[in-house]
Amino acid sequence: MKLPHLVIYTDRLPGGVAGAANGPLVRTRPAYRSDAGLHAHEYRHVQQWYLASVMTALLLAVLVLVCGGVQGTLLALCPAALASHSLAYLLWPRYRLWAEVDAYRVQMRYGLSLDVAAVRLASPVYGLGLTPARARALLL
Repeated sequence: MKLPHLVIYTDRLPGGVAGAANGPLVRTRPAYRSDAGLHAHEYRHVQQWYLASVMTALLLAVLVLVCGGVQGTLLALCPAALASHSLAYLLWPRYRLWAEVDAYRVQMRYGLSLDVAAVRLASPVYGLGLTPARARALLL
C-alpha cells in the first residue's frame, strides 16, 4: 500500500536538484517524469516523513500522559510531530546523511549506479562535506 502523497511536476526547484520531497508533497522536474528511480528516491523521503511524524506523535503522547497533561496539549503539539522529519533533516547533518543514504540505496535498486549515486550524495547541495569516495563507502 502506497502512503498518500502528491507529486507535482515543476521546474521550480533549486539548481542541481531533480526532485524534492517536503512531507507528503513531492516536486519533480518534468524531464524526470518517467524516472522510476527518482520517484522511488523521493517516495522514500515521504515514507521517512510519515515514520518520523508517527514516532514523534507517539512520543509526545506518552510524554503528555506521563506528565499528566491533557488532550488539548497533545493536539497543540501535533504540528511539531508533522515538522519533525523536516526539522531534523534541516538541522542535523547526521540525520540528513541517514535520510539521503537510505533514499539513494532505494534509487540504486532501479538502476542508478553506485558511482553516480556517490557523486550525487557528495554534492554540495546536501551540505554534508563528503567526498565521492566516502559517499561510495556509505552507500555500500
